[in-house]
Amino acid sequence: MNGVGEYVVFYAPEAVQAKVARWRSLLIQRLISTAVSVAIGAAVWYFFAAQVGSWGPWLVGSALVVGLIWVVISGSGLLIARRDARPVAPGPAFAVTRDGVWVAGLWLTWPEVGAVLANPGRFGRSPQLKVEARDGRSAAVPMEYLSALPANIDSAVRALSGGRCRIDLSRLDD
Repeated sequence: MNGVGEYVVFYAPEAVQAKVARWRSLLIQRLISTAVSVAIGAAVWYFFAAQVGSWGPWLVGSALVVGLIWVVISGSGLLIARRDARPVAPGPAFAVTRDGVWVAGLWLTWPEVGAVLANPGRFGRSPQLKVEARDGRSAAVPMEYLSALPANIDSAVRALSGGRCRIDLSRLDD
């Protein structure tokens, strides 16, 4: 990259750290909520055994099962957020010049670029900004943790590629 006519997008590590912290907090809340629900169910069963009858174990068991389902969902969300956080570090994530594009360590000149895509995230993952080369090489960065909006990046790609390339944002609409 020659420095003239450059557009550089940086990672925003504070965004990924906030997402990990939200999921960690949610997991802790779910664990506490499950413990409280099971304790309340057990107390109701113990103190009102005559009224509850044979439904006591079902009361405690259902509180435990529902709570554990939410704990698993929250734990999965935390693992996904941590996996998303791995490639995010302070520094540049994506750069465009009049000569080509650089994404996550892959440099391609404009004739080498096959496609620039915005792929939706699945199962709570961040959407990915992916650059594919005509020879099959590719690199991607999580869009949720970039310092620029997709429309701004698309404008820079269009302008600096001389109109030869644009970001296909259509998959984000699905």
